[in-house]
Amino acid sequence: MRLLVSRTPVRLSMGGGGTDVAAYYEQYGGFWTSAAISKYVYVTVNSRHDNSFVIKHSKETQVVDSIDDITHDIIRESLRFLRFDKWENPLFNTRGLEMNIISDVQGKSGLGVSGAITVGFLHILHTLKGDTTVSQQQLAEEAYHVEHDLSGSSSTGKQDQYIATHGGITSFTVDTDGVVEAKPLKLSRHTLSELEDNIVLFGTRLVREETADEALRHVAEKLRDKKKESSTVEYLNQIMQIGMQQRDALLAGDPDIFGQLLDEHWEMKKKYSGETNPAISDAYNLAKEAGALGGKVIGASTQGAYMMFYCVEGKDKLRPIMDELNMIEIPWTFEFDGSRIIHYS
Repeated sequence: MRLLVSRTPVRLSMGGGGTDVAAYYEQYGGFWTSAAISKYVYVTVNSRHDNSFVIKHSKETQVVDSIDDITHDIIRESLRFLRFDKWENPLFNTRGLEMNIISDVQGKSGLGVSGAITVGFLHILHTLKGDTTVSQQQLAEEAYHVEHDLSGSSSTGKQDQYIATHGGITSFTVDTDGVVEAKPLKLSRHTLSELEDNIVLFGTRLVREETADEALRHVAEKLRDKKKESSTVEYLNQIMQIGMQQRDALLAGDPDIFGQLLDEHWEMKKKYSGETNPAISDAYNLAKEAGALGGKVIGASTQGAYMMFYCVEGKDKLRPIMDELNMIEIPWTFEFDGSRIIHYS
């Protein structure tokens, strides 16, 4: 038996999110900064001697005899993409696999879970195939291809797959051809400490009705709608500029400026993402009153399951307010490794 386990971080979007969607970057290019955090998606894969495929995720378990019958889109399309059924692999004397997906955070979280699943599973498959030198760039682009082109998530952006492979706090630039360049931010220890101390993450206990792909599809539709295109483009242009200013503030050792710019980003995001859940609006306003410099919902919409606030002073006021709103604080730190194989036997 062979058992492999991958551990892949989810992420916080630190600025410029939304410009990683093809409908935008194919016309204007894109820029964003993401941070991998210490919340993970674990994918386990082991061989089976009955030639069947067993897929376990959330509360579901599926047992099938053919890759084509797998209903989990990412698992099925990853196996097809790497032509698993054609392998002549010395590690296996059967064609069966059992796969289990375990996540520290729920789906539809806005933290990039589906991207982390795709990266983690492809990482395992490459390892099984003997492709141990696959690059971060290749792994990220393959994961994007599986999600965007093969799994029906045609509106998904490039943010999640790239930060899941690179880790750390990283800025990404994408050109109109879709080519991504990653630049890890070399921040001082003081800046890193300030960010970890002052960014407070809360689970809202609200269920986000839309997936990231569904939320981003609405943005893509607006970009193709002649009546809404110009305003949506202008909002995203400004979000990209704010994202660049946030990066510059971090590199300059001014994390408080980054926090203030979160407020500008949130105001702009509300203009193109649609109506905000009243509970989210109340939480945001109360957080500002408590001393937060800025914040936002994590993910592709204003309806998310997680909110982050940048709060230099007033955290002792903020926490009981969020508790009263039935929101739970999520402990976290930055994760400087991307996807890793943590067990191989």
